[in-house]
Amino acid sequence: MTMTDPVATSGTPRNSASRPDLARFFRPRSIAVVGAHDTRAGLEGVTRKAMSHAERVGATFVPVNPTREQVFGVPCVPDLGALTGPIDVVVVLVGDVVGVADQAVRADLEVGFFLVFSNGFSELGTAAGSAREQELVAAMARTGARLVGPNTNANAWDPLADLPGKRLAVISQSGVQGRPLTQAQELGIALSYWAPTGNEADLEAADFMEFFVRDPETAAVCCYIEGFTSGPGLRRAAVAAIEERTPLVVVKVGRTDAGGAMAASHTGHLVGSDEVVDAFMEQHGVVRVDDFDELVQTGAALARLPLPTTDHVAICSVSGGTAAHVADLAVRAGISLPPLTTDTVDRLSALVGEGFRVDNPVDNGGTPLLRGHGPEIGRLCMDDEHIGAMLVPVPASTPGLTAAVVDMLVELAPTAGKPILPIWSGPSVQDPNYQRIWDAGLPVFSNVRNAIIALRALQRHPARNTPVQEFADLARRTTVPAARPGRVLDEAASTRFLSERGLPFARNEVVSSADAAVKAAESLGWPVVLKGLNAAHKSEQGLVRLDIHDERGVRESFQALADGGSPDVLVAEQISGGLELLIGLSSDPVFGPVILVGAGGVTAEAAPDVARAVLPLTRRTAAEMVDSLRVRPLLDGWRGAPALARENVVDLLMKVADLAATGEVYEMDVNPLTVLADRVVGLDALVRLAVSE
Repeated sequence: MTMTDPVATSGTPRNSASRPDLARFFRPRSIAVVGAHDTRAGLEGVTRKAMSHAERVGATFVPVNPTREQVFGVPCVPDLGALTGPIDVVVVLVGDVVGVADQAVRADLEVGFFLVFSNGFSELGTAAGSAREQELVAAMARTGARLVGPNTNANAWDPLADLPGKRLAVISQSGVQGRPLTQAQELGIALSYWAPTGNEADLEAADFMEFFVRDPETAAVCCYIEGFTSGPGLRRAAVAAIEERTPLVVVKVGRTDAGGAMAASHTGHLVGSDEVVDAFMEQHGVVRVDDFDELVQTGAALARLPLPTTDHVAICSVSGGTAAHVADLAVRAGISLPPLTTDTVDRLSALVGEGFRVDNPVDNGGTPLLRGHGPEIGRLCMDDEHIGAMLVPVPASTPGLTAAVVDMLVELAPTAGKPILPIWSGPSVQDPNYQRIWDAGLPVFSNVRNAIIALRALQRHPARNTPVQEFADLARRTTVPAARPGRVLDEAASTRFLSERGLPFARNEVVSSADAAVKAAESLGWPVVLKGLNAAHKSEQGLVRLDIHDERGVRESFQALADGGSPDVLVAEQISGGLELLIGLSSDPVFGPVILVGAGGVTAEAAPDVARAVLPLTRRTAAEMVDSLRVRPLLDGWRGAPALARENVVDLLMKVADLAATGEVYEMDVNPLTVLADRVVGLDALVRLAVSE
């Protein structure tokens, strides 16, 4: 039994709880650049970008520089005090950002947003940097404006290519990491917005997510995230994405301790537990990917392809070996590959000839495609009533077959009512056929893994995912408590506290003498367990005595525990058999309460087998948590043993979620929780109470 130490966190408070009008930031009516310059390296480029954006959107451009009469031919003003009327965006290129903010306050100047380039704030990972950022946030609060940055750039105003089709919005907490995402335009993928967010001292990625998912031209939002600032803000954005049927696709760094440490030092964010991030994203329908190729290609699929009509998939290949490879990876990822209908198989066989398997995967051998039958073969696969999508490996190393497969794809693409996912099977993309597929309106996947990730994203799209829609409705109505760690209860008090809230425990009694221990044991019934109180890891410290069957054993055990530093002893009935699990509740500094279930007992930490979920918890998710455990088969009965009370475990998870929602508990463990054939029984517990924020 372990209670973790409370984590000291220092996040920068948000400037305002109101939702920002980000349309005013992306399409401002006026832009002022403080520190504007037309010759100095660095400043010149940003000034030119701001001026060009002002020209594109029809905004007034005002350079602010007391040392220059004009910049790019536009007259300068010495400071913000010289301006009147509202300024939608003030770009700050000087170091004294607080001084600039105070100029606006003294002039009573209405400013919508400050875009701050300066660095030297919380990204340094120093107390001085964090203090400077807090000072900046306080200055912004005095202005009434919202802050983008600091430590960011003006890439949000880069011109985006005018390309056809649904668009992707891009969010990146790192300017450099965002650039590869915008280069997707070179493949023909249209973009709607780009938001580099920097340190997120005020406005955070979630604010931009919520704005982007409501844009009717944005099909998906692709994000590079180093850390989350606000759990409530992220939750609100994720719920909006579900309700607006606009998926979020996220690279979230910090899967390892090394990655997490770098993210914290680079952005000043608290990275938090990666397992909790996974749980949050799974529950909220967010697609998590690991690399930029996955991010771009999954986004392209969401923007370019129709949704699957069913979750069943066909594989159409010119090679049996390739088909087997794709099928193996697809099935391992949980993709269903059902047999095609008899009519489809018969018609395919007539085109392909004998010696080829065409029931799914479809090995067409290649020759029929060279004869011009590719579109008909592909259409037969797509029209099969069992099939909702098709994976098509493209043999990029075989010129003739490459062109034949691409001819098939190009002809099918305009009228395909189901998603077609081409997999480019070769390292070189210089072949003109590669671009032909993109030009036909299809995405192209650089490997099978990426195609499967994108296919799963399409299958789980919020527009066709009823469970995630139901979850969003519940999440929108759920208030997640925020709390700080309070005092820790000993086992007896913890057990009593949890029992009063409906959690089942073995009967027990706290005693302070050997005579009282004997009396308690006789009342509870033999055998009994004696435990020392006020200690974690009791087993390791020799503070648990099992299988005590008589008075002598009780007295000897009581004395040994007292000699070991436990004047008070817990006497409990001994529960034997069953499966030992762990049920727990912890508090994440970003996401709030986290419910856990896993394999329990003394080895729980040595070989973790744990599932996690954040609030709100649905019964469906609770059941999936239990079923995801590696020990799950033991609940069904193992080698003649009776089946165990799985549903009772699910019931208990729901009770823990109800307890989490009250905000009473900061952290809790029930370990072990014994699962028997007809009930569950807690044998040990420890609770840390919460202090409301």
